[in-house]
Amino acid sequence: MRVWVTREEGADGPLSTALRNAGLDVVLEPVIERCVVSDVADEISKLGADDWLVLTSAYAIEAVSVEPSRIPRVAVVADPSRKVAEALGFRVELVSSKGDGKSLFAELREKVKTGKVCYPRSALVKAPEPWASVEIISPILYTTQPRPFDRTVFDRVDVVAVASPSAVNAIGPTDLPLASIGPSTSAAIRELGMEPWLESPEPSFQSLADGIAKAEG
Repeated sequence: MRVWVTREEGADGPLSTALRNAGLDVVLEPVIERCVVSDVADEISKLGADDWLVLTSAYAIEAVSVEPSRIPRVAVVADPSRKVAEALGFRVELVSSKGDGKSLFAELREKVKTGKVCYPRSALVKAPEPWASVEIISPILYTTQPRPFDRTVFDRVDVVAVASPSAVNAIGPTDLPLASIGPSTSAAIRELGMEPWLESPEPSFQSLADGIAKAEG
C-alpha cells in the first residue's frame, strides 16, 4: 500500500519511519510548511515554577526554550508529545486525556485556579478564552500555511495520512481514503464533507501507521 505523507518532514521523519516499519510504502509530498516567527522567550521568562506552559505540538515543543532554573509546569496533548518534552527537560504535569487541544484546555480549566497560563500557538489557532483568576498569555509562535505540491500524487497513492487540520485543508476534497491521526484532524475532514477512512487509536505516528497497516490486512 502506498501512503501519502502530507506533513512537513524529511524522508527519515517520524511518520515516514513509522509507516516503513509497518511494512508500508511511503510517498512523501508535504502540503504544508511551518515557520517560527517569534521565540516567545520574553513571555516564557515571566512564568514562575507554579505557572503553566501549554504546548500542543511537537513542533512547538522543539521551538521554545526555557531556562533550567525557571521551568514551569507543562501541559501537552498526548503521550508522544510528553516524551519529546521530557527529553528536552520540560516538567510535564498534564497530558490531555483525549489527545487534543480542546480537551487539554478543558482539563486545565478544572485544574488551574490562579497564576499564569502561557500558550505559544500557531497563527491559525485562536487564543483560548480566559477564565477567572488566571492570566492567559498566548503569543503567536509559528505560522502554518499551504505549500505548492505535485498534484499527480493523487494518482500515485492508495491512502492519505493526515496529521493536522491544516494538512486536510491544504489537500481539499478528495475521493482518496483519509487516515486521520486524531479527533481534531477527523473534525477537519468532516467539515469538508468527507469521513475519515480510519482514525488512529492513539494520537501518535506509530499508532497511525499501525492502524493503516492493520486496515490494509
